Amino acid sequence: MIILVLSSHLSKLIIRAIIKIMKTNSNSETLFLIDGSSFLYRAYYSMKPLHAPDGQTTQAVYGFCRMLKKIIDRFTPENMVLVWDSRGKTKRHELYENYKSTRQAPPSDLGSQKQLIKEFADLIKLAQVEQSGIEADDLIYSLAKEFSPTHKIVVITSDKDLYQLLDETVSIFDPFKDAIITEEEHEKILEFPIAKLPFYFALLGDTSDNIPGVKGIGKKGASDLVKEFDSLDDLYSRIEKVKKASTQNALSENRENAFLSLTLFLLIYVPTNLAENSVKFDFRNWEQANHFFEKLNFKTLLKDAQKKRSKNEISTKIPFSVKRGYTFKTIATEQDLDALAAYLKDKKTFATDTETTSLNTLDNELVGISFCAEKGISFYVPVAHKNETTLLSKDKIFSVLKPILESIEYTKILHNAKFDALVLYNAGINLKGIIFDTIIAASLVAKEGQRINLAQLSYDYLNDEMLEYDEVVKLNKYQDFSFTPIALATQYAAADAHQTFSLKEIFETKLIENNLFNLFNNIEMPLMNVLIDVEKNGIYLETSELISLEESIDEELGSIEEKIKTLLDQTEGINLNSPKQVEELLFVKLNLPRQKKSSKRTGYSTDQEVLTTLSYLHPVPGLILKYRELYKLKSTYIGGLPKYVNSKDKKIHTSLNQTRTSTGRLASSEPNLQNIPADNSIYAQKLRGAFKADNGNVFISADYSQIELRVLAHLSKDENLAKSFMQDLDIHAITAAKIFEIDLDKITYDQRQVGKRINFSILYGLTPYGLSKELHIPFGDAKKYIEKYFAQYPEVQKWMEKIVQETTEKGYVETLWGRRRYISEIYERNKGLYEFAKRAAINTVAQGTAAEIMKNGMIQLNREIPEAKIILQIHDELLISVPENRAQELEIKIRNILENVTKWNIPLKVTTRTGKTWQEASK
Repeated sequence: MIILVLSSHLSKLIIRAIIKIMKTNSNSETLFLIDGSSFLYRAYYSMKPLHAPDGQTTQAVYGFCRMLKKIIDRFTPENMVLVWDSRGKTKRHELYENYKSTRQAPPSDLGSQKQLIKEFADLIKLAQVEQSGIEADDLIYSLAKEFSPTHKIVVITSDKDLYQLLDETVSIFDPFKDAIITEEEHEKILEFPIAKLPFYFALLGDTSDNIPGVKGIGKKGASDLVKEFDSLDDLYSRIEKVKKASTQNALSENRENAFLSLTLFLLIYVPTNLAENSVKFDFRNWEQANHFFEKLNFKTLLKDAQKKRSKNEISTKIPFSVKRGYTFKTIATEQDLDALAAYLKDKKTFATDTETTSLNTLDNELVGISFCAEKGISFYVPVAHKNETTLLSKDKIFSVLKPILESIEYTKILHNAKFDALVLYNAGINLKGIIFDTIIAASLVAKEGQRINLAQLSYDYLNDEMLEYDEVVKLNKYQDFSFTPIALATQYAAADAHQTFSLKEIFETKLIENNLFNLFNNIEMPLMNVLIDVEKNGIYLETSELISLEESIDEELGSIEEKIKTLLDQTEGINLNSPKQVEELLFVKLNLPRQKKSSKRTGYSTDQEVLTTLSYLHPVPGLILKYRELYKLKSTYIGGLPKYVNSKDKKIHTSLNQTRTSTGRLASSEPNLQNIPADNSIYAQKLRGAFKADNGNVFISADYSQIELRVLAHLSKDENLAKSFMQDLDIHAITAAKIFEIDLDKITYDQRQVGKRINFSILYGLTPYGLSKELHIPFGDAKKYIEKYFAQYPEVQKWMEKIVQETTEKGYVETLWGRRRYISEIYERNKGLYEFAKRAAINTVAQGTAAEIMKNGMIQLNREIPEAKIILQIHDELLISVPENRAQELEIKIRNILENVTKWNIPLKVTTRTGKTWQEASK
C-alpha cells in the first residue's frame, strides 16, 4: 500500500480510516510516499522562527521532523519514500510560460533548510526521489503507477489535482475534511466518472497555478458540461449542443486555453527506476538522528527519540532547579516570613503565583503563594496544606503579605494574572500593581496554534522542563494540591514564580521588537484589570423563571412533534434530534432533494443550512429547524446555566478570556454568555429577562452601531462609505438602492435587508454562491449584486486586495493597533485553504480593530465612571450596571466616552437603552 502524505493533521479518525483501508488488502505491503515540498512549506509557515546555535534558521526542519515523526509513530511504516519538487522550470513551463507565474518566490532561507532535511532523511535511511524538471505530483503519479500492481495506495492530501489518481487501488484521505475518499464514493459526489476529472479541471482552471481554464465557467457549469459530453474533444465537436448562449460564447473564445489547461492538468509519467528493496524503511533508524537533533537544539524531538520513561520515573524526575543549582525555599517560620517581606519590599518588583484546590476562582481555596524577585532564587509560602502541622497561621501570613500584595508601590509579574487576582480576591486580598502578564505577552507574540501555558513557554524560551501538575498531584493520587507534601509543592510552585519572572524580560524584548509593546501596555494590560472587575461583578440569574420557561418550551416541543405527525399522517413519532432518523424522513419518506453529504460522509446532511433550504419546499423541515433551536435553548441554556450560579452571591461569573481568539475579540466561557440567543423569539427574550440588575440598580446596554463597517470606512478611505457615516445616512438602504438601481425613498424592508446582508458579509468573504443560497436568488443575480457593491465602494475592493497582498508578503496581518495574526494558509496550493486565508486576513483587520475600540472603551469607562460596573461584554455590546437614580445622567456619560474612543473623521455611534433586566435593556 502506498500512502502519499501531503498534510500533517492526522486525527484518530484518520488513523481508523486508513487502517481500515490497509486491512482490505492484507497481502499488499505498505509504502509511504511523502510529498517533501508540501511538508516543507507547511512546516516553514506554521512554525515560529527558530534558529540553531550557529544561527541557521530551522523552523521548517523542526516542523518537518515533527510531521514525519507523527507518521512513523502512528503507522510504523516498513516502506517509505520522500518525494521532492525540482527547482526551476518544468515541462509545463515549456508549454505555458506563465505557469505558476503568480506564485511568490520562496523565502531566502528555505533552500538551506531543505538541504538539512535531506541530510536528516539520509541519516534515518529514508529513500528520496527528485528529478530535474519534474514536479512532485508527476513523481507521485509515476510511483503510484509503478507500485500499484503490488501495493494498495492511499493518498493523504487536500490537493484536488491528485483526485485523478483515484481507482480501485488508489484512495485519498483529506485530513481537512476528515474524510476518506474512494473512486466509487467520489464519483457519487461528482456524478461523473473520475476519468473525466482532467476534462472538468480544464474547464475550471486553477488560479493558484495560473492555469487559465475557460473564463466565465464556474464549478456548476463545468460539472454540467462534463456530465453531458464525453471529453473536451467531444464538447468542442458538438459545441452547438451547449444550451446556454453565454457558455457557448465562453467556450468559443477560450478554446485554446481549454486544451492548454487540459494538457497542464494531466499528470505525466516518468520512469523512477526505484527498486522495491530501496524503499524499505526501519522506524528504529529514527534513533540515528539524535546527534542531528542535538546539533540543531531540537530538545523535544531529542526527548521523544529517547526511550520513554515509566510513570514512576516521570514523577520522580529531577527538577530543573536542582540541575541548575537554583534555591527554591519554603517559608516555614515567622522569621522566614518577615525576611521574605523585607526582601520583596527591597526588590520592589517580583513575580507571584497562587496554588489552589481547583480552577474555580470564586469557590476554590488558596493553598499557597510563591514569589520570585531575581533569577536563581524563589520562595513558596504554604497557606492551607492538609496533613501538615507546622504551617504558619493564615492570619499571620496575610498580616505580613497582604499589605505588599495590595500596594501599587510594589509591582507584580504574573502568568495569567486574572486567575491569581480572583483567587486572592476570594481569599480576601485585593491584588494591585500588576505590570506584566506573561500569558498575554506570549499570546501577542505567538503564531497561531502555539501553546502558551507556562510549562511550554519555559521549555521553548528558557530550556527548562518544569514539573507538570499531573506529575505532582494525579500520579501521586492526591485529591487536590492541598494534599501535596510541602517539599514537593515548593519545587512545583516556586518554579512557577521563578519562570514567570525569567520570561518577563524575554517577552518584553519581543514585544518591543515586533512593535507590540504599545498594544500590550496600553490596551491589553489595562483591559486585564478591567476584566478582573467584570468577573468579580457577575450577573444575577433568577433561576425560578427558568423553571417556568422550561415548562413552556416542553409544551412547544410537544406541539411541534404533533404537527409533524399530523403532516406525515402517522401516529408514531421520530427522534428529531437524530440526524439518521431525520435523514430517512426527509429524503426517503418525503422524497425531498438531497443537498450535501454529511460531515462523516456516511449519509446526507440535515444541518441548519439544509433544513432552511428544504423549508421552502415542505413545512416539515421548517418545523424540525424550530424544534432543534428550542431544544438547544432548553438543554444548553435553561438546563445548563443554573449550575454556574455561585452559591455565595447567587450570580453567574463568566470568564472573559483575552488570549483565546485570533482576532483579539474577548471570549466568554464557564458559561459562554456571549452565545445567549438575541433573537426576538418569546423564549429568547424570556431567557434574557431572567438576568436581572441588583436591587437599586438598572442595566444600561451600550451597543456600537455598525462598528466594523465604520472601521472599514476609516481603513479603506472609500468616499461613498465614509460619506454615509459622516452624514448619518442609512448605509443599508443606500447599498440596497445601488444594488437594485432604484431611488432611496422607494427601498422596501426586504431590499434593505439584502443591503444589510451584503454590507456586513463583505468582510467575511461573501461569494456569489453563498449569497445566492442565503437569499434564494439565482447565482447570476448574486454575482451582479456583489459587483454593484464594489462599483459603489471601489476603494473597499482595493483595500481588501492590498490586505491580501501584504499578508502574502509578510505571512501575517495586523490590526490598526498592531495585533498580528500569522496566516500560513496564505501560501497554500489548495484553493479552499487559500480562500480561507484571504477571508481571515481581511476579517482579522476589521474585526480585530473593532475589538480594540471596544477594549479602549471598556478601559476608559472603568477609569472615568467607577460607579458604572461593566457586567458583560457581548461582541459590540456592553451591559453595564448603574445606580437607578443616576441612570439618565450616566447613560449620557457612557455614550459620550464610548463614541469618543477614537479621533477619526468617521464618527462612532453608540445606541444605549436602560432596563431592570438584560432583555429590557436590549430591546
